[in-house]
Amino acid sequence: MNKWGIRHQVFLLALVPTLCIALLLSAYFTSLRIHDLEQNFRERGLTIALKLIADSEYGVFTQNKTLLQNLAYKAMKEPDLKSIAFYTAEGSPLISVGTSTVSFTLPSAKNRNQGSFIQQSSTTLALITPIAILQDVEHLPSDLQQKKTRIGWLKVELDSTAIHLSEYQILINTGMILLLGLSISGLHALHMGRNVTRPILELAQAVERIRKGDLNTRIRTSVYPELQALETGINAMTESLQNAQTELKNKVKTATASLRTSLETIELQNLELDHARRVAEAASRVKSEFLADMSHEIRTPLNAIVGFINLFKKTSLNVKQSEYLSVLIKSSNTLLSIINDILDFSKIEAGKLTIERIPMNIQECVEDCLNLLMPHASDKSLALLPMIYSDLPTHVMADSLRIKQVLTNLVTNAIKYTEQGSIIVRVMLEREYQGKALIRISVTDTGIGLSNLEQQELFQAFHQIKNGINQKFAGTGLGLVISKKLVEQMNGEIGLESELGKGATFWFTFEVDCLRSTPFIPTISQSSSNEPLFTSPLNILVVDDNPENLHLIDVILRDLGISTKTASSGQAAVQAYYDAPNDYHIIFMDIRMPGMNGIEATQNIRLFEKQQDIKPVPIIALTAHALISEREALLKANIDDCMTKPIDEQTLYNIIRKWSVTRSPLPVFDQDLGIKLAGGKKDLAKELLTKLLNSLPDDLDQIQQTYAEKDWEKLRDLVHRLHGACCYCGVPTLKKCANKLESAIATRTLNIIHPRFEEFKQAINDLLHLKNTQPDNYFN
Repeated sequence: MNKWGIRHQVFLLALVPTLCIALLLSAYFTSLRIHDLEQNFRERGLTIALKLIADSEYGVFTQNKTLLQNLAYKAMKEPDLKSIAFYTAEGSPLISVGTSTVSFTLPSAKNRNQGSFIQQSSTTLALITPIAILQDVEHLPSDLQQKKTRIGWLKVELDSTAIHLSEYQILINTGMILLLGLSISGLHALHMGRNVTRPILELAQAVERIRKGDLNTRIRTSVYPELQALETGINAMTESLQNAQTELKNKVKTATASLRTSLETIELQNLELDHARRVAEAASRVKSEFLADMSHEIRTPLNAIVGFINLFKKTSLNVKQSEYLSVLIKSSNTLLSIINDILDFSKIEAGKLTIERIPMNIQECVEDCLNLLMPHASDKSLALLPMIYSDLPTHVMADSLRIKQVLTNLVTNAIKYTEQGSIIVRVMLEREYQGKALIRISVTDTGIGLSNLEQQELFQAFHQIKNGINQKFAGTGLGLVISKKLVEQMNGEIGLESELGKGATFWFTFEVDCLRSTPFIPTISQSSSNEPLFTSPLNILVVDDNPENLHLIDVILRDLGISTKTASSGQAAVQAYYDAPNDYHIIFMDIRMPGMNGIEATQNIRLFEKQQDIKPVPIIALTAHALISEREALLKANIDDCMTKPIDEQTLYNIIRKWSVTRSPLPVFDQDLGIKLAGGKKDLAKELLTKLLNSLPDDLDQIQQTYAEKDWEKLRDLVHRLHGACCYCGVPTLKKCANKLESAIATRTLNIIHPRFEEFKQAINDLLHLKNTQPDNYFN
């Protein structure tokens, strides 16, 4: 109703009451008139019937049909009379005149003394009246010695068509009168509504013109007194707005001149800011290039130093040589730690740091870390005490390397800032939920402690604690910043509780996936001296322009029982592969070489393999660059994997195991491999495989959706997580395809990713098909 205009509401206000009253009156008087017509019609029929009864008593009594017929013919002259019929007392017909449409029905015995009966159809009114005579009764008193005796029945039918026509005529006349009255009332309502709404519409139109900026508008209409105040107010408002606009234009003109001057100043500042931004971007590129160059220049000789130190450590040494060697090992590890801190910080700034999730033993992880740091604590006569709580879930899925990195940083700091007393490392279960656990590790020392101001600044980059004589302890000041970022990526928190001069407690939490048993991770030391490390002979081509590094890798590989061939340049490596393309199982390729670098050499080898239809040989990059962008560029150049210098024997062994089966056909599921990776524990192998198979359908759906969205960063994280889960389940085909897809995603090139993605999906479907066809027969 609120949506209707004033004109409509005035129209309804004038019309609706009139309509209601007219309808009620018309209905009342029409029904009354129709009722009178019908009542008169029945009374006329009853009058005719009573007259015939009086004239026909003798004829009915004597059953003189001739007399009755004459009476009937005379009565038929009455208008609307349709038929007359006489019947005996028992209902037998005597005579009938006219056209009868209503059949005669003898009333029931109970109703025969009730007088006349009426039977009515759509066009006929039938009156059935009893015919009776008086009879004397001698034995009754004188005032009751007469009673009526029924001798027959009279049926009179009247045609009601005329009365119906009269009723229709009444209805039509009433409707015409009603319509005429409503028309007059409607016209009056429209006229009244127009007179009311016209000035309001004119006011609205004037306000709309004013809204559009026509401030010269003035309202000059003849309106009702009630609206004159509104008209005067609008005109006054318009005049005020016009004056204000004129004043505003003057102010705007002045402000525009001032703004033009300001814009010229801002434009000059924008040019300066743009120049500063370009300088900052150039500085960032220079920083990245500097980190890459320094990483290469430092790691290349450090690789040879660390490698030959490890080889030297295996030889027979006297006491002084062992002492010197310990100093070399400590210095090289310190230098490598500083380089790794700087590069980790660079990765964190670029958002490229990733967390692994592999089977591990928390207790062993903590003990290994503390065993490495125990000599440093002993040098300062400090007690380094581990306290591992009994409810700790020992066997979990997490990133042991990053946990060690955080714990090492905290314990190293505790040793550095503690002169006497003890350092206690507590490892406990914070809470457990939905197959996951939150682990808490705290490191409590009795050192110098921290003030409130130092605690607030502690997790800032390059910040170091100062001792009492205002000298900084050695270090990069990046350890805690890196630890904080690592803990956050492991869905945990890091914090401290400390008072100046009363020691400190650093703590951190991290989330893990729980396992019921411990997995087995093969290492070199777990192989018997009489048992070969690899099941089949391997031949590896090693390429490096640095003679020391080339000799180092060659010695390590030969110690592992692997045949090698060396090349000191890219051209020599390509030629060696051209001469015997099927002899090499793996190629270790240095990247930075004079003349033809490692990427160019790899491209020549890949082109040769494509032309000769040879299955690609795994090419592992040997690089001193540790940045994610460098790794992605190498993977985009069709290099299969990367090793960052310095290289240790265990890392070299692991990557050879990873790629030495590349040219052999891989099964969908390898039972023996699964049991071997689980340390010979069939129950653990089955648990790891079942957990993987149960998660595969959801993982595949999520990976396919992410692939369709072309979200390469998220896709790489999903595939990386699944790749980690495959490493200990005896599913070599899926593991290989996941690794190849992860490398392809790093290129962010659809043409490279798509074929690897199809292979990856097929490997998952093959494994799920095996699950559906042999659901309970993985392990015999």
